[in-house]
Amino acid sequence: MIFVVPLSLTRMQRKIGIKCFMLGIALFSLFQVNYAQPVTLSREFGANLGFSSFLGDLGGSDDIGRPFFWDVDPAVTRPALGFVFRQEIIPRTAFRFNLFASMLKGDDALTDNEFRNYRNLSFRSPIVEATGMIELSAFRFSGFNKKRWSPYIYGGIGAFYFNPQAEYNGKWVDLQPLGTEGQGLPEYPDRQKYSKIAVCFPLGGGFRILTYNHWVVGFEMACRFTTTDYIDDVSTYYPNPDYYFLHYDLDQALMAATLSNQADGSRPDLVQIEQGRGDPTNNDTYIFGGMLTFTYHIEFHRKVNTIRCYFDGDNK
Repeated sequence: MIFVVPLSLTRMQRKIGIKCFMLGIALFSLFQVNYAQPVTLSREFGANLGFSSFLGDLGGSDDIGRPFFWDVDPAVTRPALGFVFRQEIIPRTAFRFNLFASMLKGDDALTDNEFRNYRNLSFRSPIVEATGMIELSAFRFSGFNKKRWSPYIYGGIGAFYFNPQAEYNGKWVDLQPLGTEGQGLPEYPDRQKYSKIAVCFPLGGGFRILTYNHWVVGFEMACRFTTTDYIDDVSTYYPNPDYYFLHYDLDQALMAATLSNQADGSRPDLVQIEQGRGDPTNNDTYIFGGMLTFTYHIEFHRKVNTIRCYFDGDNK
Protein backbone atom coordinates (compact mmCIF):
# COMPACT_ATOMS: atom_id res chain seq x y z
CA MET A 1 0.00 0.00 0.00
CA ILE A 2 1.37 3.48 -0.95
CA PHE A 3 0.67 6.41 1.33
CA VAL A 4 0.72 9.78 -0.47
CA VAL A 5 0.89 13.11 1.38
CA PRO A 6 -0.46 15.97 -0.77
CA LEU A 7 2.20 18.64 -1.31
CA SER A 8 -0.37 21.39 -0.93
CA LEU A 9 -0.49 20.72 2.79
CA THR A 10 1.76 22.63 5.16
CA ARG A 11 4.79 20.91 6.70
CA MET A 12 2.99 20.72 10.06
CA GLN A 13 -0.12 19.17 8.49
CA ARG A 14 2.01 16.64 6.63
CA LYS A 15 3.83 15.67 9.85
CA ILE A 16 0.53 15.29 11.72
CA GLY A 17 -0.91 13.21 8.87
CA ILE A 18 2.12 10.91 8.74
CA LYS A 19 2.11 10.48 12.53
CA CYS A 20 -1.63 9.67 12.58
CA PHE A 21 -1.15 7.14 9.80
CA MET A 22 1.77 5.47 11.58
CA LEU A 23 -0.22 5.42 14.84
CA GLY A 24 -3.11 3.76 13.05
CA ILE A 25 -0.78 1.09 11.61
CA ALA A 26 0.68 0.46 15.06
CA LEU A 27 -2.73 0.13 16.72
CA PHE A 28 -3.98 -2.15 13.94
CA SER A 29 -0.89 -4.33 14.38
CA LEU A 30 -1.52 -4.61 18.11
CA PHE A 31 -5.03 -5.91 17.50
CA GLN A 32 -3.92 -8.25 14.74
CA VAL A 33 -1.40 -10.14 16.85
CA ASN A 34 -4.11 -12.36 18.40
CA TYR A 35 -6.43 -12.46 15.43
CA ALA A 36 -7.41 -16.02 14.46
CA GLN A 37 -4.90 -17.53 16.89
CA PRO A 38 -5.46 -21.09 18.14
CA VAL A 39 -7.36 -21.29 21.41
CA THR A 40 -8.15 -24.27 23.58
CA LEU A 41 -11.78 -25.32 23.33
CA SER A 42 -13.58 -28.32 24.77
CA ARG A 43 -16.22 -30.89 23.94
CA GLU A 44 -18.09 -33.26 26.23
CA PHE A 45 -20.38 -36.22 25.82
CA GLY A 46 -22.19 -38.35 28.34
CA ALA A 47 -25.48 -39.08 30.05
CA ASN A 48 -28.24 -37.39 32.03
CA LEU A 49 -30.24 -39.02 34.80
CA GLY A 50 -33.12 -37.30 36.59
CA PHE A 51 -36.89 -36.98 36.63
CA SER A 52 -39.69 -35.62 34.48
CA SER A 53 -42.85 -33.86 35.59
CA PHE A 54 -45.89 -32.75 33.62
CA LEU A 55 -47.42 -29.26 33.78
CA GLY A 56 -50.76 -29.17 31.99
CA ASP A 57 -54.50 -29.55 32.40
CA LEU A 58 -54.49 -32.82 34.34
CA GLY A 59 -53.38 -33.36 37.91
CA GLY A 60 -51.02 -30.78 39.38
CA SER A 61 -51.20 -28.80 42.59
CA ASP A 62 -54.35 -28.05 44.57
CA ASP A 63 -54.60 -24.55 43.09
CA ILE A 64 -55.83 -23.67 39.63
CA GLY A 65 -53.49 -24.71 36.83
CA ARG A 66 -50.38 -22.56 36.69
CA PRO A 67 -47.44 -22.64 34.28
CA PHE A 68 -43.74 -23.26 34.83
CA PHE A 69 -42.66 -24.95 38.12
CA TRP A 70 -45.68 -23.85 40.19
CA ASP A 71 -47.91 -26.77 39.22
CA VAL A 72 -45.52 -29.68 39.78
CA ASP A 73 -47.07 -32.79 41.31
CA PRO A 74 -44.32 -34.90 42.95
CA ALA A 75 -46.59 -37.96 43.02
CA VAL A 76 -46.44 -38.39 39.23
CA THR A 77 -42.78 -37.55 38.58
CA ARG A 78 -41.01 -40.27 36.65
CA PRO A 79 -37.39 -41.16 35.81
CA ALA A 80 -35.83 -39.47 32.79
CA LEU A 81 -32.77 -40.60 30.85
CA GLY A 82 -30.77 -38.63 28.34
CA PHE A 83 -27.69 -38.34 26.16
CA VAL A 84 -25.80 -35.03 25.96
CA PHE A 85 -23.15 -33.70 23.59
CA ARG A 86 -21.59 -30.30 24.23
CA GLN A 87 -18.97 -28.43 22.20
CA GLU A 88 -17.61 -24.95 22.68
CA ILE A 89 -18.03 -22.68 19.67
CA ILE A 90 -16.12 -19.82 21.23
CA PRO A 91 -14.88 -19.51 24.81
CA ARG A 92 -17.74 -19.82 27.33
CA THR A 93 -20.30 -20.40 24.57
CA ALA A 94 -21.17 -23.94 23.49
CA PHE A 95 -23.55 -25.74 21.18
CA ARG A 96 -25.36 -28.53 22.96
CA PHE A 97 -27.39 -31.48 21.69
CA ASN A 98 -29.67 -33.50 23.97
CA LEU A 99 -31.71 -36.64 23.46
CA PHE A 100 -34.17 -37.45 26.27
CA ALA A 101 -36.73 -40.15 26.99
CA SER A 102 -39.24 -40.38 29.82
CA MET A 103 -42.87 -41.04 30.71
CA LEU A 104 -45.13 -38.13 31.65
CA LYS A 105 -48.15 -38.69 33.89
CA GLY A 106 -51.05 -36.73 35.30
CA ASP A 107 -53.95 -37.79 37.52
CA ASP A 108 -56.86 -35.63 38.68
CA ALA A 109 -57.54 -38.02 41.57
CA LEU A 110 -54.31 -36.92 43.25
CA THR A 111 -55.30 -33.27 43.62
CA ASP A 112 -57.73 -31.61 46.03
CA ASN A 113 -58.65 -28.97 43.46
CA GLU A 114 -62.45 -29.27 43.30
CA PHE A 115 -62.92 -29.19 39.54
CA ARG A 116 -59.92 -31.33 38.67
CA ASN A 117 -60.72 -33.96 41.26
CA TYR A 118 -64.32 -34.26 40.09
CA ARG A 119 -63.28 -34.33 36.42
CA ASN A 120 -61.31 -37.50 37.33
CA LEU A 121 -59.24 -37.79 34.15
CA SER A 122 -55.78 -39.35 34.03
CA PHE A 123 -53.15 -40.13 31.42
CA ARG A 124 -49.63 -41.27 30.72
CA SER A 125 -47.52 -40.43 27.69
CA PRO A 126 -44.05 -41.45 26.55
CA ILE A 127 -41.84 -38.52 25.64
CA VAL A 128 -38.90 -38.79 23.24
CA GLU A 129 -37.18 -35.45 22.69
CA ALA A 130 -34.26 -34.13 20.63
CA THR A 131 -33.05 -30.56 21.18
CA GLY A 132 -30.31 -28.23 20.02
CA MET A 133 -29.31 -25.46 22.41
CA ILE A 134 -26.83 -22.70 23.09
CA GLU A 135 -25.17 -22.90 26.50
CA LEU A 136 -23.49 -19.94 28.21
CA SER A 137 -21.03 -20.66 31.05
CA ALA A 138 -19.69 -18.23 33.61
CA PHE A 139 -16.25 -19.89 33.64
CA ARG A 140 -14.23 -22.31 31.53
CA PHE A 141 -12.66 -25.70 32.14
CA SER A 142 -9.92 -25.15 29.54
CA GLY A 143 -7.57 -22.45 28.34
CA PHE A 144 -5.97 -19.66 30.37
CA ASN A 145 -7.20 -19.13 33.97
CA LYS A 146 -9.42 -22.22 33.78
CA LYS A 147 -11.62 -23.15 36.73
CA ARG A 148 -13.02 -26.48 37.87
CA TRP A 149 -16.58 -25.29 38.48
CA SER A 150 -19.05 -23.10 36.67
CA PRO A 151 -22.75 -22.18 36.66
CA TYR A 152 -24.42 -22.05 33.25
CA ILE A 153 -27.69 -21.33 31.49
CA TYR A 154 -29.05 -22.62 28.20
CA GLY A 155 -31.93 -22.30 25.79
CA GLY A 156 -32.86 -23.59 22.37
CA ILE A 157 -35.39 -25.46 20.28
CA GLY A 158 -36.29 -29.09 19.74
CA ALA A 159 -38.94 -31.58 18.70
CA PHE A 160 -40.60 -34.34 20.66
CA TYR A 161 -42.94 -37.27 20.18
CA PHE A 162 -45.79 -37.98 22.60
CA ASN A 163 -48.71 -40.41 22.69
CA PRO A 164 -51.27 -39.89 25.49
CA GLN A 165 -52.90 -43.03 26.86
CA ALA A 166 -55.51 -43.84 29.49
CA GLU A 167 -56.39 -47.05 31.28
CA TYR A 168 -59.56 -48.78 30.10
CA ASN A 169 -60.70 -52.18 31.37
CA GLY A 170 -57.21 -52.90 32.68
CA LYS A 171 -55.41 -51.96 29.45
CA TRP A 172 -53.67 -48.79 28.27
CA VAL A 173 -55.46 -47.28 25.28
CA ASP A 174 -54.16 -44.64 22.85
CA LEU A 175 -56.36 -41.56 23.17
CA GLN A 176 -55.56 -39.57 20.03
CA PRO A 177 -57.39 -41.94 17.61
CA LEU A 178 -60.54 -41.79 19.78
CA GLY A 179 -61.01 -38.02 19.50
CA THR A 180 -62.03 -37.58 23.14
CA GLU A 181 -62.95 -33.93 22.53
CA GLY A 182 -64.80 -34.67 19.30
CA GLN A 183 -61.79 -34.36 17.02
CA GLY A 184 -62.52 -35.84 13.61
CA LEU A 185 -66.29 -36.02 14.07
CA PRO A 186 -68.30 -34.28 11.33
CA GLU A 187 -70.39 -32.53 13.98
CA TYR A 188 -67.24 -30.64 15.03
CA PRO A 189 -65.55 -29.56 11.78
CA ASP A 190 -63.35 -27.10 13.68
CA ARG A 191 -61.84 -29.86 15.86
CA GLN A 192 -59.12 -31.73 14.01
CA LYS A 193 -57.00 -34.53 15.43
CA TYR A 194 -53.76 -33.23 16.84
CA SER A 195 -50.27 -34.25 15.77
CA LYS A 196 -48.24 -36.42 18.13
CA ILE A 197 -45.08 -34.56 17.16
CA ALA A 198 -44.59 -31.02 18.47
CA VAL A 199 -41.94 -28.37 19.00
CA CYS A 200 -40.46 -27.51 22.38
CA PHE A 201 -38.36 -24.62 23.66
CA PRO A 202 -36.10 -25.67 26.56
CA LEU A 203 -34.94 -23.05 29.04
CA GLY A 204 -32.81 -23.94 32.05
CA GLY A 205 -29.52 -23.88 33.84
CA GLY A 206 -27.25 -25.73 36.17
CA PHE A 207 -23.88 -26.13 37.83
CA ARG A 208 -20.91 -28.23 36.67
CA ILE A 209 -17.69 -29.47 38.31
CA LEU A 210 -14.64 -30.83 36.46
CA THR A 211 -12.98 -33.71 38.29
CA TYR A 212 -9.27 -34.51 38.01
CA ASN A 213 -9.81 -37.50 35.73
CA HIS A 214 -11.55 -35.49 32.96
CA TRP A 215 -15.09 -36.34 34.04
CA VAL A 216 -17.61 -33.54 34.57
CA VAL A 217 -20.40 -33.93 37.12
CA GLY A 218 -23.29 -31.49 36.96
CA PHE A 219 -26.75 -30.74 38.23
CA GLU A 220 -29.39 -28.97 36.15
CA MET A 221 -33.08 -28.31 35.70
CA ALA A 222 -35.05 -27.04 32.70
CA CYS A 223 -38.61 -26.38 31.63
CA ARG A 224 -39.88 -27.24 28.16
CA PHE A 225 -42.41 -24.82 26.69
CA THR A 226 -44.31 -26.50 23.85
CA THR A 227 -46.50 -25.77 20.85
CA THR A 228 -49.21 -28.27 21.84
CA ASP A 229 -51.92 -28.44 24.49
CA TYR A 230 -52.59 -32.15 23.98
CA ILE A 231 -49.78 -33.98 25.76
CA ASP A 232 -52.48 -35.05 28.23
CA ASP A 233 -55.20 -35.26 25.53
CA VAL A 234 -57.11 -32.43 27.26
CA SER A 235 -57.53 -28.89 25.95
CA THR A 236 -60.99 -27.62 25.07
CA TYR A 237 -64.58 -28.87 25.56
CA TYR A 238 -66.56 -32.01 26.31
CA PRO A 239 -68.19 -33.41 23.15
CA ASN A 240 -71.69 -34.81 22.93
CA PRO A 241 -71.09 -38.56 23.55
CA ASP A 242 -74.07 -39.50 21.35
CA TYR A 243 -72.06 -38.52 18.28
CA TYR A 244 -69.58 -41.35 18.87
CA PHE A 245 -72.34 -43.92 18.40
CA LEU A 246 -73.23 -42.39 15.03
CA HIS A 247 -69.76 -42.88 13.56
CA TYR A 248 -67.88 -45.53 15.61
CA ASP A 249 -68.60 -49.19 16.13
CA LEU A 250 -70.21 -49.99 19.49
CA ASP A 251 -67.04 -50.97 21.36
CA GLN A 252 -65.05 -47.99 20.15
CA ALA A 253 -67.94 -45.62 20.85
CA LEU A 254 -68.27 -46.90 24.43
CA MET A 255 -64.53 -46.53 24.92
CA ALA A 256 -64.43 -42.97 23.52
CA ALA A 257 -67.45 -41.83 25.53
CA THR A 258 -66.10 -43.32 28.76
CA LEU A 259 -62.57 -41.91 28.42
CA SER A 260 -63.87 -38.54 27.31
CA ASN A 261 -65.87 -37.95 30.49
CA GLN A 262 -65.07 -39.87 33.68
CA ALA A 263 -66.99 -37.69 36.10
CA ASP A 264 -69.70 -39.54 38.03
CA GLY A 265 -72.49 -37.10 37.10
CA SER A 266 -73.19 -35.93 40.64
CA ARG A 267 -72.03 -32.35 39.96
CA PRO A 268 -73.58 -31.12 36.69
CA ASP A 269 -72.53 -27.61 37.69
CA LEU A 270 -68.90 -28.62 37.21
CA VAL A 271 -69.02 -30.85 34.11
CA GLN A 272 -71.45 -30.28 31.24
CA ILE A 273 -71.55 -31.25 27.57
CA GLU A 274 -69.98 -28.58 25.33
CA GLN A 275 -68.46 -26.92 28.40
CA GLY A 276 -64.83 -26.60 29.43
CA ARG A 277 -62.89 -29.84 29.72
CA GLY A 278 -59.52 -28.05 29.79
CA ASP A 279 -57.93 -24.65 29.33
CA PRO A 280 -57.01 -23.96 25.67
CA THR A 281 -55.34 -20.64 26.52
CA ASN A 282 -52.16 -22.28 27.88
CA ASN A 283 -50.10 -24.92 26.09
CA ASP A 284 -48.68 -27.83 28.05
CA THR A 285 -45.18 -27.72 29.46
CA TYR A 286 -43.00 -30.32 31.12
CA ILE A 287 -39.86 -30.39 33.22
CA PHE A 288 -36.67 -32.37 33.18
CA GLY A 289 -35.43 -31.72 36.68
CA GLY A 290 -32.91 -32.95 39.20
CA MET A 291 -30.81 -33.98 36.21
CA LEU A 292 -27.41 -35.32 37.13
CA THR A 293 -25.05 -35.02 34.17
CA PHE A 294 -21.99 -37.23 33.70
CA THR A 295 -19.84 -36.18 30.76
CA TYR A 296 -16.29 -36.79 29.59
CA HIS A 297 -14.22 -33.65 28.95
CA ILE A 298 -11.97 -33.44 25.86
CA GLU A 299 -9.84 -30.44 24.90
CA PHE A 300 -8.77 -29.48 21.39
CA HIS A 301 -7.21 -26.50 19.62
CA ARG A 302 -8.99 -24.39 17.07
CA LYS A 303 -8.56 -21.00 15.43
CA VAL A 304 -11.29 -18.61 16.51
CA ASN A 305 -11.84 -15.46 14.47
CA THR A 306 -11.84 -12.91 17.22
CA ILE A 307 -9.84 -9.68 17.44
CA ARG A 308 -8.01 -9.15 20.70
CA CYS A 309 -5.63 -6.49 21.91
CA TYR A 310 -1.95 -7.50 22.16
CA PHE A 311 -1.95 -6.53 25.83
CA ASP A 312 -5.01 -8.64 26.63
CA GLY A 313 -3.48 -11.42 28.69
CA ASP A 314 -6.77 -13.26 29.13
CA ASN A 315 -6.34 -15.65 26.22
CA LYS A 316 -9.54 -17.50 26.81
